[in-house]
Amino acid sequence: MRLTILVNDLEGLETRQTTALLARSAALRHEVFLCGVCDLSRTPDGAVVAAARRAPYDTTGSDWDDRVRSAPPELVELDGVDVLLMRTNPGRDHKPWAHETAMCLAELLTERGVLVLNDPNGLRRASSKLYLSFLPPETSPATLVSRDRDALRDFVRESERRSVLKPLAGSRGQGVFVVKPKDPNLNVILDLLTAEGFCVAQECAEGSEEGDTRAILIDGQLLEVDDRIAAVRRVPGRLEFRSNVHAGGKPAPAELTRNQLAVISAVGPRLAADGLFLTGLDLVGDKIVEVNVFSPGGLQDANTFAGVDYAAAVIRALEARLARHRT
Repeated sequence: MRLTILVNDLEGLETRQTTALLARSAALRHEVFLCGVCDLSRTPDGAVVAAARRAPYDTTGSDWDDRVRSAPPELVELDGVDVLLMRTNPGRDHKPWAHETAMCLAELLTERGVLVLNDPNGLRRASSKLYLSFLPPETSPATLVSRDRDALRDFVRESERRSVLKPLAGSRGQGVFVVKPKDPNLNVILDLLTAEGFCVAQECAEGSEEGDTRAILIDGQLLEVDDRIAAVRRVPGRLEFRSNVHAGGKPAPAELTRNQLAVISAVGPRLAADGLFLTGLDLVGDKIVEVNVFSPGGLQDANTFAGVDYAAAVIRALEARLARHRT
């Protein structure tokens, strides 16, 4: 298999990241290249190419990411690869023009028969937190998306619980607030969040103070190895309500409840139908609060807690998906 992995920028690649784990696992058996969104081009004859770095066959050592960056760039014709694995995240940098171009080129490659995962059309559909609206309503908390500050204020004040306010576009817990129905800072927060775009007001799911659980899915089904489900709890740090690792949250072992398993089963078919091969569901209690389709992480911690190799399982699933694609 010839595999190219597309990321935001190779400078941000780190050995412990899920992307690096997948690349290292694949490089043991396949030809693997990595490139950033700004490394793509469309040639005069219509070919889609990338100035990419070859993943080292020696996957050991903590300097693996440095060896990728120091490898000489090679011009890879993406029309001729077997799989393009999209591990980008437009919310983590300020290059919307580059990500839009990358998405268009990925769609072009899909039409030419290259297996692109996650599917570009599915990524577009799931690129905002509004994707929860496509899922069964009972699987997520009550949510309002609006720029109407009066409507948002009423939502918060009429809620029986605390509410989460956050920008519709964003990641890593940036711009996220938890407010009480009579929070004195509510107007200021709404002014801030609606100044640049739409605001999401979401009822705090029961158990939110204990953090959330990230479950990893392949083609809409829980990733499992030796009957061990790939899931990680994220516990908020001291004096912090956000459980994102980048906001100080700490990973911990997770066991999914019967209700959580039922919720995941209810949304899985939709994820598979939208071509979302690798996804991360963030659950608070038995509600989904976010669907991660752009480079979902958590495999390193899941590997550590379960004592199994989930990255290798993802690559095996990728191989099986390619075999089906070819028939």
